[in-house]
Amino acid sequence: MPEPIVEVHDLRKIFPTTTGEEKRAVDGVSFEVAPGRIYGLLGPNGAGKTTTLRMIAGLLTPTGGRVRLDGHDPQVDRESAKRSLGYLTASTGLYERLSPREVLNYFGELIGLETAHRKKRIDDLIHWLDMSAFADLRCGGLSTGQKQRTNIARALMGDPPILIMDEPTLGL
Repeated sequence: MPEPIVEVHDLRKIFPTTTGEEKRAVDGVSFEVAPGRIYGLLGPNGAGKTTTLRMIAGLLTPTGGRVRLDGHDPQVDRESAKRSLGYLTASTGLYERLSPREVLNYFGELIGLETAHRKKRIDDLIHWLDMSAFADLRCGGLSTGQKQRTNIARALMGDPPILIMDEPTLGL
């Protein structure tokens, strides 16, 4: 059996409240995901799903527990963990003055894709996600669904081995 690409062990997050109490948002979550598998978190609003995903991505420091992405701890080896991860949040904004093609080019540059590879990857994503009709329009004028497809393409830009998507069907 292959090594898990995502490992989450006893993950916990406690937030302080305005009354001085503690709010236990995540309490002892553990799971492993093998390479090539799809895994979903289901639960009611306020169950801690987004908080869990943010801790896995290294955007929020856990109160306790451990996360490993492709063998890397995002709290210790942030750069290696980031290279293994594409992350789509439920509330990712776009640069409204840029087109989807320009957004993808910008993020491709940020992650270090060479020009020829970046251009091909952008063209492939625009084709795969049916973005041709709006790929060169400003993001500020796009529909919610078009913006969401642009954000999905952005998360896929580096062809990451791990893809975390928080509410990916919003607006689609």
